[in-house]
Amino acid sequence: MRRHELRPDVTAPRRWYFPEAARHYLDSGLQVMAFHRPGQHIASVGLVIDTPLTLERHDIEGVATLVCHCLDEGTTSHPGTSFTMALEDLGAVMGGSVDHAATRLFLEVPVPQLGAALGLLAEAVTQPTLAPEDVSRHRALRLAQIDQLMANSAQRAAIEFRKAVVERRCRASRMAGGTATGVAAVSVEDVRDFHARYYRPSGATLVLCGDFTADPFTLAEAAFAGWAGEAAQGIVHQSPAPRAPRARLVNRPGAVQADVRLGGFGIDRGDPTWADLQVACHAVGGAFLSRLNRVLREEKAFTYGVHLVNHAMRDGGLLAAQGSFRTDVTVEAISLASGLLDLTAHPLTADEVSHAVGYTLGSSPLRYSTAQGVTDRVTTLVANGLSAEFINSSTEALEHVTPASATRSLMDLLPPDRRTLVVVGDAEALAGPLRDAGWDIDVR
Repeated sequence: MRRHELRPDVTAPRRWYFPEAARHYLDSGLQVMAFHRPGQHIASVGLVIDTPLTLERHDIEGVATLVCHCLDEGTTSHPGTSFTMALEDLGAVMGGSVDHAATRLFLEVPVPQLGAALGLLAEAVTQPTLAPEDVSRHRALRLAQIDQLMANSAQRAAIEFRKAVVERRCRASRMAGGTATGVAAVSVEDVRDFHARYYRPSGATLVLCGDFTADPFTLAEAAFAGWAGEAAQGIVHQSPAPRAPRARLVNRPGAVQADVRLGGFGIDRGDPTWADLQVACHAVGGAFLSRLNRVLREEKAFTYGVHLVNHAMRDGGLLAAQGSFRTDVTVEAISLASGLLDLTAHPLTADEVSHAVGYTLGSSPLRYSTAQGVTDRVTTLVANGLSAEFINSSTEALEHVTPASATRSLMDLLPPDRRTLVVVGDAEALAGPLRDAGWDIDVR
């Protein structure tokens, strides 16, 4: 028998699916989701607490962030540094973040220590000391961070773009961590009141992932049995409204480069055209040789990289081509980018769509190959009012994207007459050329 006759038949790879979570509800209303991952010996934990930033009083915006950052500074059972020492004794790491929709707390710990670590997480959530000295220190740290963000041109461009695209009455138009004025006004009493009012088990979700050696629901029940309280009142998730298009130049005297955001109001993950827009963003400004990078990076050498990104919120999103350019080429780069975003004359091709779909489908298993990758993604979805089932439904939706639907998704959101431009750079060098190029620029 000849060698080639021994070759096995090769079939197409099986479609990848994100496995369904095991679910359990505690009597308090806390939802627990567990994902068993063989071989993942570091368990990853995520806790989502329903704290939309519409709950913050306007004069103390930033209080939710300060609450989150003070949680691991000590509890009634482990005061002061003894809480951190208890975490370290378990080999555990705890952290948290706040966005406009929710507070997310994270915990990484060796699987055998999961039960003890969950007990510490529950302590931090239910009985933090929120000591005056800790609140004062984190308030100072947040104010320093705001100064750093405002001094960084790329970060400043992102901040100003959000303000330019979202109506000022909407909390989503401002940084999740609050402005300097709001943060400076937060008192210890404000921090304690926010925690007491809104850190409730009803509406919260605990996500566990790892190679469990004990029943994860039993561990969660033991740790969080003492978390009680009626559902918080006044929980409202505000739908942000878009502003009219505008052009804004933030002055950085003498800057040798400019940071640019060109785009508008986008869509959230629940929008029926989500998959279409993801494909369009990848083809136009996501891949290394996407249209924007091919022209502005490879052909013109204007930048190290430019991206088209839809930053989804719970409702709506921020859609922008973004990059940093030498000051002397910034206006030309903006004109070229604006032309490349207009797909009227040059719609997306079948090859571009096929490449974008293939990349997304091919990278999905890797994205969820670690316990941390699972909890990060699932908590993001939960915080934005979606379930883990979204992962599979959005994957399936990719297979139905066509060149026409992907092209239409971008053009519907960013027609040439409905784009907002934000530039952070040297106004003396840029204001005149931008006006000459047709932008009614407002200099700040």
